Amino acid sequence: MRYFSTFAGVFFVSFLVACSDPDISIHESSEKSERSIKTKNCTQEKPCVFEGNIKFWVDTDKPQPETPFKVYFASQAPMDISNAHLEGVSMYMGKIPVMFVEQREGLWQSEVMVGSCNLSEMEWTLNLYDSNRHRLGFSPSVFTYQ
Repeated sequence: MRYFSTFAGVFFVSFLVACSDPDISIHESSEKSERSIKTKNCTQEKPCVFEGNIKFWVDTDKPQPETPFKVYFASQAPMDISNAHLEGVSMYMGKIPVMFVEQREGLWQSEVMVGSCNLSEMEWTLNLYDSNRHRLGFSPSVFTYQ
């Protein structure tokens, strides 16, 4: 008799799982869709501000891998940026050179493109160097989303 009740219990649970609403599963998996991703990037509306009132932002809140996007720096004090590169934090993918051009006094811009990996969110750090090859005292992060 005990085997029959165990069998009936397993059958009942299996029946409930098999007959559950499939929309629930679809809804739960869609919670990680592109619309629900909260970006961690600094944007022009909400730039990251570093010591010396240096502002940093990207032109889009959700940059995509293998798609060009722009990064900006703004400073009221003169900046000496002679060399820069992006480096993966979430996954090391080498060093991607970044060439900044001064658009007008105090505003620097570069167009960059990063590689794609298997992560849905990838963090990159921007390393900046002056003309004496000294690393500048801040390294902003850029996040890309697949």
